[in-house]
Amino acid sequence: MEIKSSREKRRTLVLVNYMSLFLFLLTYYSGVIRGWNLTFQIAVFVFLAAAIASFIFVHMSTGLWKLAHAKQEELDERQIQITHEALRYSYAIFTVTCLAIMGFNAITGHKGYYMFDVVLPVCFIYFAHSLPSSVLAWTEQEV
Repeated sequence: MEIKSSREKRRTLVLVNYMSLFLFLLTYYSGVIRGWNLTFQIAVFVFLAAAIASFIFVHMSTGLWKLAHAKQEELDERQIQITHEALRYSYAIFTVTCLAIMGFNAITGHKGYYMFDVVLPVCFIYFAHSLPSSVLAWTEQEV
């Protein structure tokens, strides 16, 4: 069964992608707070590699990344409608996620555990750009 024709595989890969990203961030900041050791270093690279590999499979190989980032002039009316809907859901999800992380940082920040270095904004940028194609992967019957 091909990824393009299987919504279940796309959904699984979207979950793997975002879980890998979450575990990457969790492991990275655990290493920052507790001190780096070999286990943290290996785990960070494993989760980052899993996030990159799942991104390639679910976003690039299916063409969803290209569809979600295409100019409006290049799309037909149906594609414009589904990408608009995907963007609408994506920005709602992104906003809630960012506010939750900022709230968490505000609550735990007084203990000296601030999460704002270069890694978190890069992950936010990736999250914002991959969400529309993830919504398409999750909702569309066929790609």
